[in-house]
Amino acid sequence: MNHFLCCPRCNSTKISTRDYARKAGSVVGTAAGAAGSAAAALGGAEAGAALGIVAGPIGSIFGGLAGALMGALFGGAAGCAAGAAVGEVIDTTVLENYECQDCGHAFSKPPSQS
Repeated sequence: MNHFLCCPRCNSTKISTRDYARKAGSVVGTAAGAAGSAAAALGGAEAGAALGIVAGPIGSIFGGLAGALMGALFGGAAGCAAGAAVGEVIDTTVLENYECQDCGHAFSKPPSQS
């Protein structure tokens, strides 16, 4: 809830944000980051397998799996953060991101209230 904004229709201060673009950007960014880190995941699998060979064949397998998983997780997290940042800019500048909880009116924040 943001008490600094007032609804232009009913002057209520019960305002929430919709954040549609931020949410969508997070999902798309996570998918793109995880997919884009496939090469890094393969490199991580190779490194993990090489380090795991000290523990024998089982160590090599688990080391490779752990390396691949870590590469995909880090790529997904980075993509999520980037997607959320882009989505937040879109929410703030393009979409009617604010919604009055009293009357349901959706509106953009006026430039003077940045």
